[in-house]
Amino acid sequence: MEEYWAPKEGAGQGLAHRLHQEGLVRPLRWLENCLRRTAGDREEDGASHPVPLVPLSEENEDAMEDRRFQALLLQLGLRPPASEQVRFLSPSPSPSPRSRCGPAASPLSAQESFWRIPAALTPQQLRRAAASIAHHGPDPPGSPQGLLEPPGCPQD
Repeated sequence: MEEYWAPKEGAGQGLAHRLHQEGLVRPLRWLENCLRRTAGDREEDGASHPVPLVPLSEENEDAMEDRRFQALLLQLGLRPPASEQVRFLSPSPSPSPRSRCGPAASPLSAQESFWRIPAALTPQQLRRAAASIAHHGPDPPGSPQGLLEPPGCPQD
């Protein structure tokens, strides 16, 4: 069973602003786009499934490995791969990820490679998360300019 908590409105806003200033504009736009598209898909389909965040560019992959970016993902209510959940979600030592999954869990769940948008997050929560990381000021010097449409998610 998936652990769940609802992110607060504006969660991650301060950290996202700092990451924008440090040049992670494209990965933040990619993440924002993934959150918005997942919200739209959930409204359209009426069903919710965990959605992996698959970074297809080296820049997004590097961001997904950055501890500050990972802290932002956690603040937004996103979940690390099952194999890393103990490291991210437990304040103290706990059972192995496999034993936390329970008997009905798939053996593959312990081998997840990607962060996920949990099934429990509603379209409204996803849109609020996307809005909280949206950049509303001038881009920092040296950042990419003129991206009218942010890069799509791999699920598209």
